Amino acid sequence: MIFGFNTDIRVDETVYHVQTEARQQDRRLESQVFVSGRCIGKRSSAMPDGAADDHVQEMARSQHRWVVEAVREGFIDDVLNQEVGEALVVHFLGAERISLSDIVLQFRVLIGGYVAGNVYVDGQWRTDADSGQLKGAYTNDAGVAHMRLPAVVGNIEMEIRAQLEGRTTTRRFLVKSASS
Repeated sequence: MIFGFNTDIRVDETVYHVQTEARQQDRRLESQVFVSGRCIGKRSSAMPDGAADDHVQEMARSQHRWVVEAVREGFIDDVLNQEVGEALVVHFLGAERISLSDIVLQFRVLIGGYVAGNVYVDGQWRTDADSGQLKGAYTNDAGVAHMRLPAVVGNIEMEIRAQLEGRTTTRRFLVKSASS
């Protein structure tokens, strides 16, 4: 038996309810997002033919986590009202200063709504005063790549590229300085 998932997320003054279930008759996994009892959008993906219940359950859990994270991180428009394809999607998870001279950046890569391990991620960065390349890294089993950036002053513009098996995507991010 495959169980669904339900999560409430408060973002500012809005409470979002995310509900994910396996629609066996349609062979689809569907995540719906509700605000005040009204569905504001959904995310649907195909279930593989012949997939075991435990595999479908894990796929549903992964899709649910992804939609919940998108709501929390403000990427809700990126995941709703779309059929899941095989395109790579890159999300910036955050930055952490690990020393006076280094910052670690974290990016998550997804394929078809699921975390993607072993994806090569690289990129470039620039500020008003400097620029450089980010040394490439591969995503881990959680779909997360960690890359080091020299500690810089000011806002950082990044262009991040993810590549896997002939698929490539590029996304731009702006990281604002704490002082701006």
